Amino acid sequence: MKVLGIETSTGSGSVAVLEGDKVLGEFFLNLGPTHSEKLLPMLDWLLKEVGVEKNEIEGIAVSKGPGSFTALRVGISTAKGLAFTLGIPVVGVSSLEVLARNLLFTPLYIYSLIDAKKKEVYAALFRYSDTNLNRITDDILISPDDICEMISERTIFIGNGALLYRDFLINSLGELALFCPSDINFPKASSCALIGSYMFKNGNKDDLSALAPQYLRKSEAEIYRDG
Repeated sequence: MKVLGIETSTGSGSVAVLEGDKVLGEFFLNLGPTHSEKLLPMLDWLLKEVGVEKNEIEGIAVSKGPGSFTALRVGISTAKGLAFTLGIPVVGVSSLEVLARNLLFTPLYIYSLIDAKKKEVYAALFRYSDTNLNRITDDILISPDDICEMISERTIFIGNGALLYRDFLINSLGELALFCPSDINFPKASSCALIGSYMFKNGNKDDLSALAPQYLRKSEAEIYRDG
């Protein structure tokens, strides 16, 4: 099954095509605020390079957040539009789970952290059992201080939130805090596609009309509107 992965939950963005467990190709850019301008050209270039036509794609996996409000909307709108046009299933995947899947295997706990601004992070805890990545907690909005109060074993921190609060975590947790190489601290479309492939195999898919970004916090516009 050929699965397209779309990842736009942070300032970086990527697209990938997976067939089975094999990554046919992946295109990653540090997009900043230009996801809407770059995403479709990235996709077109990638499909051309790997020799896959759009009508050969059998499913789409897209990061649904938490993360950047605007970037998530762009990624999900693109995924839903393609799924509707091609008549194929789509699944939304937690961007925190996508981050954890960047680590192919470790016996240690994995804490995925995405910067949420306002001295908070979006966070979720995972751990592998054999090759299965198991979720320990739901996706939550939390302060780094509160995270440190929960840690009692050696834990690998991953994500731009881990990069941002690295010194704080080391000072608070000492040898319990471990960190990843910098190049895997961003959610990858290939990891998103791999999770989506497993979901499709288990018969999971999202309703196009119901698939929406998972924010965990109101946007600034919503806060202003609601007073």
